[in-house]
Amino acid sequence: MNAWQKMRLMVARGIVNLVNDAGGLQLLQISALDGETRDEVERAQNFGTTSHPPAGSVPVMVAVGGSRDHLVAVAVDNEEHRPKGLKAGESATYNAAGVLFLFDDQGNATLTCRRFIVNASDGMDVATPLTTFSQAVTVGGLFTYKAGINGTGAGTFSGGFTHSGGGFTSNGITLHSHAHGGVLKGGDMSGLPV
Repeated sequence: MNAWQKMRLMVARGIVNLVNDAGGLQLLQISALDGETRDEVERAQNFGTTSHPPAGSVPVMVAVGGSRDHLVAVAVDNEEHRPKGLKAGESATYNAAGVLFLFDDQGNATLTCRRFIVNASDGMDVATPLTTFSQAVTVGGLFTYKAGINGTGAGTFSGGFTHSGGGFTSNGITLHSHAHGGVLKGGDMSGLPV
């Protein structure tokens, strides 16, 4: 094979058949040239991000030192699952299950998924002027607030309730200072609080 032919074969593309994700570098089985199947093709990924491409994905490979016996996959894409229609400047992280984390051209980050799970061993801080939940919220531990509670609609509360400091008002009646009218002796009932 002459030098020109070797240069033409230094970069190739193929089809991913199998992925071995157990070791240090990911290893791919790839169908490349007609009838050429390569096992244990190393895949170099960018530090800080990794993926397990599904079968049928398209790798771009380089022949290290010009040797087809040492192919390294430097990029792998999948046209079936890749989000399309992104605008200039936008980027996204995605997977084959439909999870999409889109960074749009307006400065928004939008996560689309079935369930969002955060495992933070030391806590979580959200620094924003307003947080909106469109549906129900359940708190499994202690719920602490500092600036007060404000809302509309009916509420249900069960269990003990302890209040200290400040006033407690319901329908315009302050609990700790209201008076009852029509107080009588014996078994009679007092009037309603005023």
